[in-house]
Amino acid sequence: MRGFFAVVLIGVGLLLVPFADQGVWVERELLSTSAFTNLSTEVLHQDAVRDALANRLADELEKQVPQLSLGRFILVPALRQALGTEQFADIFERAVSDMHAQLERGDDQLTLDLDAVLPLVRNLVANVDEGIAADIPDGVLPKFTVVTKENVPQLWIGVDATREASWLFPALALLFLAGGVAVARRRAVALMVVGLGIATIAVIVVLGLRLGRDPLSEVAGPTVEIAAFKAGYDVVTDTLAVQTMVLGLGGLVVALIGLGFILVGRGTNQPQPPA
Repeated sequence: MRGFFAVVLIGVGLLLVPFADQGVWVERELLSTSAFTNLSTEVLHQDAVRDALANRLADELEKQVPQLSLGRFILVPALRQALGTEQFADIFERAVSDMHAQLERGDDQLTLDLDAVLPLVRNLVANVDEGIAADIPDGVLPKFTVVTKENVPQLWIGVDATREASWLFPALALLFLAGGVAVARRRAVALMVVGLGIATIAVIVVLGLRLGRDPLSEVAGPTVEIAAFKAGYDVVTDTLAVQTMVLGLGGLVVALIGLGFILVGRGTNQPQPPA
């Protein structure tokens, strides 16, 4: 009977491991305003993301002022240059902080308000063509939708679950795994099973993150550039992948400890030669 309980406890504990892993990551990277802002800023540093945002800004400006399409060859490079300045970094951080507040409120979509970038763009364009710069208006940009709950529901599910009890999944996983090892008749073997199970789950999660990028890019929405989505996806998931690999290494250490106990036990159980 002890063996049955050990198997059940360890099995449930291992099933909780990926949820615990995600819960820790959400708490560390998404629920903290500073961490969320830093992660978003790192996404903006990707060339593909900056190119996509510059073109999107140009598209929106042309909708408001059609004659700006004649100077697009000047407008887009100026926008891209503006996105790399310290002034825009300040604008972006404020916009991202507001977006984080949207996530905390549980809004159905996350949006960025980048109206404040227009005076900066106008000054940069004026260095090349003052006529085009004069056509750039103030306060006409709509809020940009970054991601919607419909397209990536996992983000909202993870944030909601973690907000309610960020400690629950890690605590339960540890409790079940430790309980399974404690009631097992062969605790060293149970340790090996737990360690190898955690390492295997970590590999599966990391592979899922990498293989899931392309399918998700197909449903990211028509307003998202595929290259920009992939670049941003890599930046965001890299932090989760690294955390998961550390978890997997921890599992291997646990498995090696179990193996060490088995080898030591075999050595001490060997019959001693007669004196």
